[in-house]
Amino acid sequence: MPEHSFSFEEAQENLLKCAVYLAENIGSRESRAAVMETLIPHFTLKNDVDTAASLADSVDDPFIRDRLLSDVVSKCVELGDDEYAFQLIEAIDEHSTRNNAREKFVLQKSANGEFDEAFKLAESLDHASDAFAGIAVNQFKKGFDTEARQTLERVDFYSAKVVALHEIAHFYVSESKPEQAIEMLDHAAIAAEKIEFTEDKIRAMLHTAANYAEAGQNDRAIAVYAKTRDIVDALEGVHKDNLFVQVAIGFLKAGSVELADRSLDLVFDKTQIADCLIGFSQIYRLEKEPDEAIHALEEAYAMLKSQTEREIRDTKARLQLFSSIAKEFAFADKIERGIEIAHENADETLKNQALTNIAQICILADNDGLANQAMRGIAGDSGRIPALIAMSDAYISEKKTDKALETLEKVVSMTESISQYIFRSEVIDDVARRFYHCGEPDKARKLSSENLATIGEIRGTENRAVALAELSVTYDKFDFELSDDDKAVIQTFVRTSDW
Repeated sequence: MPEHSFSFEEAQENLLKCAVYLAENIGSRESRAAVMETLIPHFTLKNDVDTAASLADSVDDPFIRDRLLSDVVSKCVELGDDEYAFQLIEAIDEHSTRNNAREKFVLQKSANGEFDEAFKLAESLDHASDAFAGIAVNQFKKGFDTEARQTLERVDFYSAKVVALHEIAHFYVSESKPEQAIEMLDHAAIAAEKIEFTEDKIRAMLHTAANYAEAGQNDRAIAVYAKTRDIVDALEGVHKDNLFVQVAIGFLKAGSVELADRSLDLVFDKTQIADCLIGFSQIYRLEKEPDEAIHALEEAYAMLKSQTEREIRDTKARLQLFSSIAKEFAFADKIERGIEIAHENADETLKNQALTNIAQICILADNDGLANQAMRGIAGDSGRIPALIAMSDAYISEKKTDKALETLEKVVSMTESISQYIFRSEVIDDVARRFYHCGEPDKARKLSSENLATIGEIRGTENRAVALAELSVTYDKFDFELSDDDKAVIQTFVRTSDW
């Protein structure tokens, strides 16, 4: 018999403790570690760091054990329990993971405004750039501008410095200080060009240019995109097309149609060209230029249709774009065209996903007729159930509670047809939570109890333990108490797990 973190009696009275009890009876070390990796965060969320740390320490896989202990360190610092955090850091065996835990400590301390403690530990790290960058961000947020600038000078790695400067810029934007935000982006633009690794440099420059455009500094954005395009042009490899696409979309967002088109001309792969055109369409739609948006979509669709078998590099990516085009047509108020293209998709899952998105868009546009037309294209309960749940979310967002409840009732009537009990349990839990939010707590409570019976049908202790942990979240969130019938079911789980 394995040692248990909770007694036989405790496990019969609590869903999450029962899940742990079951997990600790799993024979396979790998499977047990994988389940514990799912269960332990539930205890950290409850601020129960003692149990979380104890369970993490019991994991046989050293890599997972150390990573989980590192996560608990963050929670300890958040709760102000520094002594326990240090104990856990020292308990981590692997050197780099221990350093990561120390870095988390530093970042949380600086977020709390305890900068002396943060600096003290940061200086002991092997690589302190990310830590100093995080400290600088928090200093700016707390008004210590001069000190923050000094801290930024201690950041050796330009990638870390750029990330920090972007975060500071966003902070200034949120504080309605555009001049300071642009100053930070100017520093980020300079630092980005100094990054050693080319792909990291390109990524940082694209991010900087995008933030310039978001801040209304289109000229600065265009200048950075132009430099980025020149660097991409010198690259080799198939990923070059994707980078040109990002540059082209960036140029269009920054207001230069000409530079966007010229960048798109540098892309050779038809799938990537279509992807870029979809991006153009989204920009035109948001800028209230519907004719241009539809024209770009038709071009993207024609480009994909023109591909020969030899030209297709990634079938999955190509089919995902068909799904995106269908959805974008619906956004552009060409719903029937979107439905038509969705049905052309050879991938059943992607077809259903597109039709689900279209149904949601129709509901948001107050067009239930076309929403139902999209739904009729989804065959089989396995596809229709997630679509109906998504539709209920759209109704909830529009405050159409009666419609949402009607849709959720349809899902409930279909759950018995779900042969996979894991999926059935997930669906029942999702629906129960939505009933609660729609003002039907009794219905939610009843479904949650029924879900326990469903979990009892799940084969495999691993899956049953995970399902119980997820259900425990619902019980805790809505203050559901275990009934005597619930406890009887849990007792059966505990007894049979010891066999």
